[in-house]
Amino acid sequence: MNAIDKGSGRTNSVPLFGYTNEVLQADKQEFKNKYNIHNHTLNQSGLFEVPRIAKLARKMIDNGGAANFSATDFRRAALDTKFAALPGAEKLADAIERLGETGTWIKLTRAQDYDADYAKILEMITDDLERLADRPLRDEITWVGMTLLLSSPRISTPFHIDHESNFLFQIRGEKDVCLFDAADRELVTDIDLERYDGGNRGAANYKEGLQNHGTVYRLTPGEVVHHPPLAPHWVKNDDNISVSISVGYCMRALERRARVYQANFMLRKIGLKPASPGRSPMRDAFKTRFISAFELRAPKTYTEIVYSPVDRLRSPLKTLAGFVKH
Repeated sequence: MNAIDKGSGRTNSVPLFGYTNEVLQADKQEFKNKYNIHNHTLNQSGLFEVPRIAKLARKMIDNGGAANFSATDFRRAALDTKFAALPGAEKLADAIERLGETGTWIKLTRAQDYDADYAKILEMITDDLERLADRPLRDEITWVGMTLLLSSPRISTPFHIDHESNFLFQIRGEKDVCLFDAADRELVTDIDLERYDGGNRGAANYKEGLQNHGTVYRLTPGEVVHHPPLAPHWVKNDDNISVSISVGYCMRALERRARVYQANFMLRKIGLKPASPGRSPMRDAFKTRFISAFELRAPKTYTEIVYSPVDRLRSPLKTLAGFVKH
């Protein structure tokens, strides 16, 4: 499923995985204001036990989806480490069987593409989000993905940002999630965001002196935290194996914002000093229209949806930059 289906096959009269009501538990008004969710019941489904996830990982690899499975050695990671700098871990069997002994972080992306049960759970989550938001979110969603995360005791994921709106569901174990304000330009500057939307996934840099700008949330099984788009965050696992589910949504409004940053990224590459987003709605609208003209007509992946305009313009941009320098 590359973009989320416009309709749902879920009905309240037919129990699914034992559910007859909602998966998500939240105050409707609070969700509308802040997208806060209090609790979830996914840890009661039985779908997210380690042996079941191991089965999914093998299915991914056997069906040509090895790129959607990764096991990374986080023993040397710190908050200011970049994901790209971390070494690979052991083979699948060893990585999962020895999860309690090693500093391993296992990631299985787009689980819904490889198992119908996970696809149904994702539909249920989106149903509940639409109910809580009281609007047809599927009309705004351009891409959705369910990622399963397994981590060894005491490891930390580096400080980073994500383009999409994300909901992190804790299934097993406990961990701390530190969230920072997405609008904090002292922590992540406009130029950082230009580089990120230009394709540099590690553009956000951890600043220890600004740690007090963040809020730490303690996640236990059955709890969920919302990561707003572009909100910096880091995660520290407790002295336990952790199993979490990350559900991310790309939205049309997020792509429009990214197009402004992408335009500024390109303008800065040729020596100009573009205005930050929000200073001139007219300029922002022009930048969005221009960059959007280079989008793929039928994008199929996250990368194509978010980064295709930059990728398609990269070569002409280098040529133009050469002319400007001379």
